[in-house]
Amino acid sequence: MRVRTGTPNDFPGIRDVANRSLAASYDDVLDADARQRVVESWYGTEQSAPSVLREEMADGRTVVLVAESDRGIAGFAQAFLSEGVGCIEWIHVRPNRRDEGVGDDLRARIEEALAERGADRIEARVIEANDEGRAFYEERGYERETTRQIRIGEERVSELTLVADAESAAVADEQAESVEVGEERSVEIATDEPEHGTKGPFHPTYFDASREERLGWHCGACDSLDVNMGTMGEIVCDDCGNQRRPRRWDAAYGG
Repeated sequence: MRVRTGTPNDFPGIRDVANRSLAASYDDVLDADARQRVVESWYGTEQSAPSVLREEMADGRTVVLVAESDRGIAGFAQAFLSEGVGCIEWIHVRPNRRDEGVGDDLRARIEEALAERGADRIEARVIEANDEGRAFYEERGYERETTRQIRIGEERVSELTLVADAESAAVADEQAESVEVGEERSVEIATDEPEHGTKGPFHPTYFDASREERLGWHCGACDSLDVNMGTMGEIVCDDCGNQRRPRRWDAAYGG
């Protein structure tokens, strides 16, 4: 087994791994059509490669690693860097190759790649009910930081943010800003919780610094709060067209 940098030529194998991994982990939550839409929104189809992801891989904004053997791609990891925060978006392993250490190798290598690009904090997001995914990170030194509600299809579930260092709470305090909205109201922009957009990061907004009540989204590409979310978790900025594709749903599905 070797881990190497992914290329656009790997997209067919990556699509196959993601589909099989999602089916194994979330067959009771996501039907085949929903899985297909999500995977194709990220990695294209046999007829059409994703041009945005290709560009992001070329200029280093997004890191994609694949683990392969003589039998083909066994797993892959994807992450991006935003304002010093490295965000692990996907770690998927073929169901029949789990428990072979593939996921752990990918995690270690993607962390190393993010650190080399200047990340001083690395985070992963896992659905709280995914005991396997949560344990995958906690057993490797990640600590729970925040919990928020997200939508998967028609369901709302709790998502955990786990971070790779014990001082993350202090870093989070430094990486939030408050902006005025109207004459008597301000919102808290959580710049330490970035979501990958096609033109720049999106940041969740809250009513105040306690982050107990979610308000909406901030577009880091144009500094707009005029942002909407669709039923599959996609985010669109009405001002500049920045988009987040439908949710990846978890940063780990077993190693």
